[in-house]
Amino acid sequence: MKFTLIMTICSQMYATCLPPLEQDYLYDSHFDCATVGYLRSFDALNKLGADRVNNERIVVNFKCRPNLVS
Repeated sequence: MKFTLIMTICSQMYATCLPPLEQDYLYDSHFDCATVGYLRSFDALNKLGADRVNNERIVVNFKCRPNLVS
């Protein structure tokens, strides 16, 4: 079974989220997908910067959806 990474960036300050971003790549295992999810979340927060993340209380959510067709 393959997995698709779906990430969502949210502001807890404004109680809003950007539309979910679904990755094109299929991961071979849930472990691989989850590991990349954490790494990409870390990168996204760093790119936004500490000031913006703190001021808007930004969080990154992700899930690994099983792809039953693969």
